[in-house]
Amino acid sequence: MLTGAPHLSRAASASIAEPASATKPTFPIADYHVHLSEHLSIEQALDLAKQRGVQIGIVEHPGPGYKLNSDADLKQYLETLCQYPVRIGVQPVYPGWSKAFSKPLLDQLDYVLMDALTLPNPDGTFLAIWQIDTVVDDDQAFMSRYLQFIEQVMTTEALDIFGWPTFLPVPIARQYADLWTKPRMQRIVDLARSKTIAIEINEVSHVPDASFITLAKRAGLKFTFGTDSRTPQGAAHLYYCYQMANKCGLTEADMFVPRKKSLG
Repeated sequence: MLTGAPHLSRAASASIAEPASATKPTFPIADYHVHLSEHLSIEQALDLAKQRGVQIGIVEHPGPGYKLNSDADLKQYLETLCQYPVRIGVQPVYPGWSKAFSKPLLDQLDYVLMDALTLPNPDGTFLAIWQIDTVVDDDQAFMSRYLQFIEQVMTTEALDIFGWPTFLPVPIARQYADLWTKPRMQRIVDLARSKTIAIEINEVSHVPDASFITLAKRAGLKFTFGTDSRTPQGAAHLYYCYQMANKCGLTEADMFVPRKKSLG
């Protein structure tokens, strides 16, 4: 259960072995899912981005248990990062997060990235499905609940990028091809298209797979790359994203680029 802890164990829970190399696409590359931390400063992130030829976007979690809880917090966050050549975003965890902030400040964000990995429980707690000890008793019942929450997130939250799409918790991850049926994938694609939401290709969890990306591309959806990184080893370090871009024939025209906004 989750009561407000940061997403610190996501990389560990993925347990994915990185390939040795991947050919970098020829179009401009951006990693819009970078978190600053005690291990990764803004200066380090920019240096890594320069070394790896990748633009970066910084995100922070708003809400209880995180750094952004008020207009004052958000204003300081925006003013601090606007001094650097980065895109500025947030990654909400909980539904209804935006109620804590004023619209003029929210409008100064370059983008909002949100996933559906923190499922609300009936008792008011949350199930963090990215944690390695997640228990799934009934895979079909879980998928129904999961899809329902994905629909809630994509239709009621103001987001630009849907993160960690098609991720499955550890106990059922090997059933990816069986559980992510064509109708289920199509539902996410249809929701994203109706709301003009871009799809993140997530480096740490290796989702979505090529079949989903191809389906989304055919529907005219846009994509982003994201490492969900908090360390120098991860930031702007893209392998799976490059592999999927090459395999699925993604071009610059397929990529989402947030519009850089000026602070009011």
